[in-house]
Amino acid sequence: MAFLVLLRRCRLVWMWTVVLVAMATSAMGRAFVETEEFISDLDMPIPTAHVAGVLGKKAALPCDTQPLARDDRVAMVLWFKEADWEPLYSYDVRGRSASQPKLWSSPTGFGARAFFRASAAPSALLVDSVGGADTGVYRCRVDFKNSPTRNLRINFTVITPPNRPVIMDAKTRDVTRLLEPYDEGDTLELLCEVYGGDPRPALVWYLENTVIDDSFEQKSDGVTVNTLTFPSVGRQHLNARLVCQASNTNLAPPQTKLLILDINLRPLTVQILSKSRQLSADRSHEVECRSSGSRPDAQLTWWKGTKPLRKKARNFSDTNTTTSILTFIPEAEDHGSNLVCRAENPRVPNSAIEDTWRLNVHYVPMVTLKMGSNLNPDHIKEGDDVYFECSVQANPRANRLAWYKETVEIQHNASYGVILSDQSLVLQSVNRTASGDYSCLAHNSEGGASSNSVTLQVLYAPLCKSEEDGQVFGALKQETIELVCSVDSNPQPTSFQWTFNRSGDQNEIPPSLYTTVEQKSVLRYTPMEEHDFGSLSCVATNSVGKQDVPCTFNLVAAGRPAPLQNCSVLNQSAGLRVECSEGFDGGLPQLFLLELLELPSMSVRANITANLTPNFEVQGVDKGMSYMIHLYAANAKGRSEVTTLYTIAVRSPDKYTGASNPFPLSPMIASLLAMVALLSAAVCAIIVAVYRRHFVRRHSKQPPSTNALYSEGSIDSFPKRDNLPPYAASPKMEYSSRYELKLDGEEDDPDIIPVQFDKKPLDDFNKTRTGMEGDTIKIYSDHSILPNSGSISFVNRGVTARGADISASRHEVVTASRKVRESCI
Repeated sequence: MAFLVLLRRCRLVWMWTVVLVAMATSAMGRAFVETEEFISDLDMPIPTAHVAGVLGKKAALPCDTQPLARDDRVAMVLWFKEADWEPLYSYDVRGRSASQPKLWSSPTGFGARAFFRASAAPSALLVDSVGGADTGVYRCRVDFKNSPTRNLRINFTVITPPNRPVIMDAKTRDVTRLLEPYDEGDTLELLCEVYGGDPRPALVWYLENTVIDDSFEQKSDGVTVNTLTFPSVGRQHLNARLVCQASNTNLAPPQTKLLILDINLRPLTVQILSKSRQLSADRSHEVECRSSGSRPDAQLTWWKGTKPLRKKARNFSDTNTTTSILTFIPEAEDHGSNLVCRAENPRVPNSAIEDTWRLNVHYVPMVTLKMGSNLNPDHIKEGDDVYFECSVQANPRANRLAWYKETVEIQHNASYGVILSDQSLVLQSVNRTASGDYSCLAHNSEGGASSNSVTLQVLYAPLCKSEEDGQVFGALKQETIELVCSVDSNPQPTSFQWTFNRSGDQNEIPPSLYTTVEQKSVLRYTPMEEHDFGSLSCVATNSVGKQDVPCTFNLVAAGRPAPLQNCSVLNQSAGLRVECSEGFDGGLPQLFLLELLELPSMSVRANITANLTPNFEVQGVDKGMSYMIHLYAANAKGRSEVTTLYTIAVRSPDKYTGASNPFPLSPMIASLLAMVALLSAAVCAIIVAVYRRHFVRRHSKQPPSTNALYSEGSIDSFPKRDNLPPYAASPKMEYSSRYELKLDGEEDDPDIIPVQFDKKPLDDFNKTRTGMEGDTIKIYSDHSILPNSGSISFVNRGVTARGADISASRHEVVTASRKVRESCI
């Protein structure tokens, strides 16, 4: 009863509010409606339409404005909300055309969001961006020009869509877990949640377009949940779409969350290709294995038995296929073993499958040599019998077996005590020469292989192997020298004994003067007097016996070194190169010296010392000058006799050629000159014959000693050798201002160049051909002449002097035979 009273009072207040509004709008020209007429409309029954809109979207509130009579039309449309009965919107065409209506929208209501579309059927009030406050019951009042007023009631509901669903792992409630692929055979447990929605949404799971779970739960906190259990995902579910869909209205598309299934798949097949072939040991082979069906690509691994083969395979992937090529070098031990190719998806447990190949490996023989089991290799002496056993393992079988000592093959020879039988070697009554390394060699179709070396050591008494055995050593008085006595023995010597021999007397040297290291004994000996020089010998003793032949050393008093021998000088682009052979060092360390003198001034241009070998390099030599070269060796006792070489200046060919003669000769003058040349040649021939007769007669009367022009010890003297035949020393040569060689004591005529010879028969010289221009001519100590191409060499007592450019000279300064060649200018 109290409620009815309250309702009447509210209607009374409402009525007065409407009246006040009508009075307030009278200033606009006309009130919307008469008060009495409006109040009477409230009591009339009004049809109700139910309309829904989506939050944030556009909604349409319908209002039927179609008049009942054709000649009637709408005068005004007025919208109210029953909650407060305030006018919200008006559409006024009174006194206006329908195309130019007067529109009004309450700023506290819809404001600019509302627009009335009268031309629609039915007419509707369009509201943009519907909000939650727009929910309620609205009235549409339509005033016609002639027809009665029409009221319509609209129950407007604003639907709030749910948020987007979230899919997560049901066990861990972790969203990131979904980013990882599932394994083949796994059971999926997924949770789909959605928050909000008015009314509360329905939550459904789809697999592609098929509903697989529509059982959802609406919780009190506004969350709707659907848990999906999907057992045993397989290969057929790869890339399938799982969709969780939330929807609470047909006016808007549902909210969805998509999950594409990524599944790790097991490999289906694996196969090693070309299993039938045989392999050769220690040779590279390529073996191919192929697998298919795995996702992601299968991991192919190779195994030899249970041992993995790493870093030897190359893998290639194609569509759903993985290939691995193994570069495999089998060994002999691999024969009969299994080669395994294993395909596995490491992301899927227990997904490995294998293919196995039993290997047939051909290999060269594996050979092992050992000495007879009843022999002691450390106690084999001369006269014992020795045998070896050779063990061979091969695939295919060995077809040949050979025996070697060091690198020499052993042949069967029973008469010499060498017996070969099957896989054994017998040596009867061995001696020290049988010592060495023995091996056996086996062959098959794969090749040959040698066994290990077995060393046979035959015990024997010491033998002298000192490099200084029998050599002559020079020493000064009160100078201590070291003599090394080295022996070869098996086993090592147990003792050494040194003795001094002179004129048949033998004296044992005290052990305090020598030391023993392994197979060497070093004696430090100091001669004090002349009688301390003589022969020293040492004898070693081991467990087998005493040395039969001692090592001997001849000790003499030290002296000056012997002169250098076989010296040669060679012109080079940057200077001269002199090479010699050293002689006896006099028993003391020696060094070698070179002195370069310029001719004819005899000024010293270079002094060079060589410590190791008598080879010298002289740089910066002027090839337009001639030189004298002094060579000698020196030690603590003094220097050797000097060896002297000469070089001849090389004149430029353009000084002697007539390529550009500014005064051409007529044929007549040329003929006259030719005749004069012939007469001059005849005169020269006569002079040469006379000179030759005079030269031979004079030298046949001279004793050989008179030809030694230089006294012993002078810088120009030549060394004497007791074992050389008598010789005539080459005359001393001086360098003339005309770049020619002259002989002491001879005529000054530059056109004749005499040469002295030794006492060899004339036929020996006639056998040597005359050296022509460009030949290499060597003059040895006996003055025999040998022509060669390229340079001229002066040789004095085995000492050779080369001048590579002498051949370019227009003047010939050396003859190449017993006969004298004249140069007529």
